[in-house]
Amino acid sequence: MTNATGIAGMPGLARRIMSLALPALGVLAAEPLYLLFDIAMVGRLGAVPLAGLAVGGLVLSLVGTQLTFLSYGTTARAARRFGSGDRPGAVHEGVQATWLALLIGAVVVLVVYAVAWPVVRAIAAAPDVAAQGLRWLRVAIFAAPAILVSLAGNGWMRGVQDTVRPLRYVIAGFAVSAVLCPVLIYGLAGVPRMGLAGSAVANLVGQWLAAILFLRALHAEHAPLRTDRAVLRAQLVLARDLLVRSLAFQACFISAAAVAARFGRRHWPPIRWSCRCGVSLHWCSTRWPSRLKPW
Repeated sequence: MTNATGIAGMPGLARRIMSLALPALGVLAAEPLYLLFDIAMVGRLGAVPLAGLAVGGLVLSLVGTQLTFLSYGTTARAARRFGSGDRPGAVHEGVQATWLALLIGAVVVLVVYAVAWPVVRAIAAAPDVAAQGLRWLRVAIFAAPAILVSLAGNGWMRGVQDTVRPLRYVIAGFAVSAVLCPVLIYGLAGVPRMGLAGSAVANLVGQWLAAILFLRALHAEHAPLRTDRAVLRAQLVLARDLLVRSLAFQACFISAAAVAARFGRRHWPPIRWSCRCGVSLHWCSTRWPSRLKPW
């Protein structure tokens, strides 16, 4: 009798799981699709700007990949509270993760802006490529807090079984970036031509739009916005192990990209973007299954 009931309930459970998983998969797919569009736009400027985008994009991507605990850890902690019937507690985890995102993001901006040139120069073999990468990075790095806020927002909203709104927010951000990208790069509609810097500005605007939407969703929960040291400390402890894992994973791609740069600027973008696709596939294989869990 119990087995029959369980089997009968499986189709409904499968539908519920897919209703959570498919929007989450869309969030994972949105960024690589936008990056392909961005590459196509910048590629028309020539090999050097495209290689510069690859160098700057590598540095910026480290922000998201190394600080995934804001997504992974927040999902786990928020889901645990939500599963026990404590939705306010789950949202509280999101508030604390968002505070961490803003604070860490501000530090990242200051540090990267200060050391951008030696870092970019170490990765890019050619000075002209390094100069282009620096130009892009010093604009795009101001999106770091927004990227981290979106990670935290995705985390707590998945924890309360809401994967549809994050998809909408991410699509809205990348859609605005996709509209601005050609306009700013090529100077369309009377806008001054910005070249590679236009790609960075378009990315910056889109990331902050998505972050503002996540912040608005958090504010709509009417949760207390004060910091909670105990929760912040617990989230940072969880972050330690995830950070070590991410560093080990990224070391392979950074070394491959740095070696490829020594073979010339034409070899650098394909290697960089193939590495980026590898990262995206890795996220799909590891993060998507974690989002299938109802709590």
